[in-house]
Amino acid sequence: MMTGMVGHFEHTVDAKGRLFLPAKQREKMTSKVLYLTPGLDDCLFGFTEAQWDEFLGRLSTLPLTTARQAERFFVGNAFEAEIDGQGRISIPANLRKRAGIEKEVTVVGLRERLEFWDTGRWNKMDDGISSEQVEAVLSGLNF
Repeated sequence: MMTGMVGHFEHTVDAKGRLFLPAKQREKMTSKVLYLTPGLDDCLFGFTEAQWDEFLGRLSTLPLTTARQAERFFVGNAFEAEIDGQGRISIPANLRKRAGIEKEVTVVGLRERLEFWDTGRWNKMDDGISSEQVEAVLSGLNF
């Protein structure tokens, strides 16, 4: 399970498509497998086995007519990445291409999942988040 995954860390992908997972994120994982799938906003999502099962469970509550495209997108393109003894995972070329990941990667911890971003895309997206956008989302939480 991944709980309390927070922060972002910059790493590089080697010539074989391998990436070191940040030690701070690995410490919070009880699984040696990470499910990688295309994410939203041109990144990749990473889920531990327990979180992947929970995600699939949530998808399965939707009617097939509603969920089929999401299932094709997430499940049909998923890859089971084993974390090796050195803390690395392999990211397949098709997923790297889909997320625009060539060398520089930013790994972002978002509580129950990780996101893997091309660092340039991450910086552009992160710089584009305004306090007004965040305030609009938070206004529904009764702060």
